Amino acid sequence: MVIPVDQLLSFIFVLARTSGIFVFTPFFGSLNIPVQARILLSVVISYLFAVGVPLRSLQANLTLSNVLFGLFGELLVGMAIGFAAHAMFAGLQCAGQLMGFQIGFSFVNAIDPQTSNRSTTLSVYQNQLGLLLFLGVNAHHWFIRAIGTSLNVLPPFSIHIGREFVMKMADLTAQVFVIGFQIAAPVTAVALLTDMALGLIGRSAPQVHILIIGFPIKVLAGIAAFGVGLYLFPGVMRLYIGRLEHDIEAIIRLLRG
Repeated sequence: MVIPVDQLLSFIFVLARTSGIFVFTPFFGSLNIPVQARILLSVVISYLFAVGVPLRSLQANLTLSNVLFGLFGELLVGMAIGFAAHAMFAGLQCAGQLMGFQIGFSFVNAIDPQTSNRSTTLSVYQNQLGLLLFLGVNAHHWFIRAIGTSLNVLPPFSIHIGREFVMKMADLTAQVFVIGFQIAAPVTAVALLTDMALGLIGRSAPQVHILIIGFPIKVLAGIAAFGVGLYLFPGVMRLYIGRLEHDIEAIIRLLRG
C-alpha cells in the first residue's frame, strides 16, 4: 500500500503540534509517564486527528526548508497552548515557595515527581493538589480538544505571530507571579502580623527569648493560615482553570492573526 505524500505530511505536521502540546502540558508531560507511552499516545492522537479532521491539502513538492519551517510553526502552536497550563502550575509552585519561605519550611526540600527537581515540600504539595483538581474536572481533555480546534482554525502554514500574541505570552508569564502571590497572601499576611507581634513583645519584654519562641509560633500560625487557605483552594482553582480554557482559545485566535 502506497501512502500519498500529502497524507504523510499532514500526519507529520499534526504529530509535531501534538508533541508540542505534550511537552508543556501537566500530566501529559509528566516524567512519571514512560517516554514510550507518551510517544505512543502522541502518535495515536495525531493519527486520529490527521484522519478525522479535514486539512488543507499540502503540496507534495515542498522543499526541505519549507517543511522544517512548517514543523517549527506546528511545534510553536503546541508549545504555546501547553504553556498556558504550565504557567498556571508554575504559579502554584511559586505560591508554595513563598509560603514555605515565610513559615520556615524552605529548609526542607523534596523531589517533585512532576519535574524531578528539588523543591520545598509546600511547593510539591500545592502542585500535586492542583493537579488532582485539574484532573478531577477533566481539564486535560481540553488540550486534546484544542488539537482539533486549532487544526480547523490554524491549518499548517497559516500561523501568524503578531504583537497581540507576544503580549498574551507576556501576560501568561506575569500570571505565574500573580497566582503565586494570590494563593500565598493569607500565609504571608499572617506571617507578617506574627512578626509584628513578636517584635512588639520583644521590645516591651526584653527578657523574653524571641529567637527561641518565635520560630515555633510562626510555624504554628503559618500552618493554621495554610489550613484555612486549603478550604478556599478548590474555589480558587476553579477560577484559574476556567481562565485557562479562555487562554487556550485566545492563543489559537491570536495565532490566526
